[in-house]
Amino acid sequence: MKAIDKEAIRARALFVGHMTPEREGLLGGLRSIGMETLYFDTPHKARAHTNWCDFILYGAAGSAEAAPMRRIAETGKPFAAVLRPEDKGFTPLSIRSGARAVFVDEVHPEEVFQFSRTLNEEGNLRRELRWLRTEAREESGGWRFEGTSAAAERLRRSIQLAGQKYRSILLEGEKGLNFQLVARALHSQYPGTRHPFLHWGPKMRRASVLEKAIKRMEEKRGEEGDVVEKGGTLFIEDAQLIGRDHQKALAGVLRKKSLSPEFRVIFGCTHDPERLIQDTILKRLYRKETTCFIKIPPLRERKKDISLVAQGILDEFSSRIGQPRRRITPAAMEWFCGQKWWGNESELEMAVCRAFLVSEGNSISLDDLSPSPRRGGGGDIEGFFRERLSSVVTALGDGERSDFYDHTIRSVEKPLLELVLREAGGNQVQASRLLGMNRNTLRRKLLEFGLTKSSPSRRR
Repeated sequence: MKAIDKEAIRARALFVGHMTPEREGLLGGLRSIGMETLYFDTPHKARAHTNWCDFILYGAAGSAEAAPMRRIAETGKPFAAVLRPEDKGFTPLSIRSGARAVFVDEVHPEEVFQFSRTLNEEGNLRRELRWLRTEAREESGGWRFEGTSAAAERLRRSIQLAGQKYRSILLEGEKGLNFQLVARALHSQYPGTRHPFLHWGPKMRRASVLEKAIKRMEEKRGEEGDVVEKGGTLFIEDAQLIGRDHQKALAGVLRKKSLSPEFRVIFGCTHDPERLIQDTILKRLYRKETTCFIKIPPLRERKKDISLVAQGILDEFSSRIGQPRRRITPAAMEWFCGQKWWGNESELEMAVCRAFLVSEGNSISLDDLSPSPRRGGGGDIEGFFRERLSSVVTALGDGERSDFYDHTIRSVEKPLLELVLREAGGNQVQASRLLGMNRNTLRRKLLEFGLTKSSPSRRR
């Protein structure tokens, strides 16, 4: 017997409605071929078991059954109506009420089996269609991950090492990085392109949309249910922005043992360098012992890759709008490689596309580049912190005691010492000179923050 036939036999049928001797014989025949069945006389009693079954058989007894059939259709489960011979005239009414098929009493179990097999084939076709759609989006948009730098090679090794061992992966990086590109690379490693890739983007962060998606996962319906039941990858972009209640509900679903062994969830956690206090995801969403942590390096740590990334963005943008391919002149490329790109790939993409639109001819020159706004110098530091702290200070409350002052000073002081010590190549004497600080004071603060053992030297 074919594999798809075995899947049809393993299906579970829920019979709801009026029972007759012929229908009892039908259920007995289904059980004899190995199909599980349950029976309830009313839709209300069967409601708690709709998640258990794969399809529903509704035993109708006249035109008064239209309303109950519509309630059966609202469960989202496919169902077939079973009519008495004298009620065959109600077939159009059953179809309009949502029935996928109509049987008449004394129906042979083989016909119901064929109905189950058809539903299984439709499910596989819908699954393949979703996969083809995601592949089409991947081919039509988005540039490939480019880079030969040491940071890019480390990221590739991390993706390869994740392999099949980790079913939960936490991606961390700054805003503007292409998290989806890394997630797709992980998906291609495992569970592979034979399974769909489901992306929860900004639209999914709306409470109403997210609640419905989590419910579909619980009930194993729709795209979400298909991925957790049959395998695939769920990529949750900016997972730290999901509300705490929804994170708890999602954690409950992801902890279930009934998930497919070929299901993988990838969390994207974005950090904003300009924010003093970062949002985080709940630790209950993942387990440290079974989660792979991958840090995506920012673009400024991959200066060797900027030329490849910029040209890749330019080629993709040219083909997207139907224009001939253009090249970037050496002077313009030197300008691109000399920028900090604190907005990472997103900022670089905006700069390249802007230059393309204002350029003429077959190349982008230095004259086509409008310099990025200069970041504030030392005189703007006070204004920067005043702007960032204003919203936090207003939320402190009236007269409430807190350690906000100490927390703020430590949040600024520790990264400052780390960066200066790295700039000084780990030399505390030189670092104290750069800071204008007494050497003993610097040593005491380094001990306080635990920075004496791990002070990475600057690579030149």
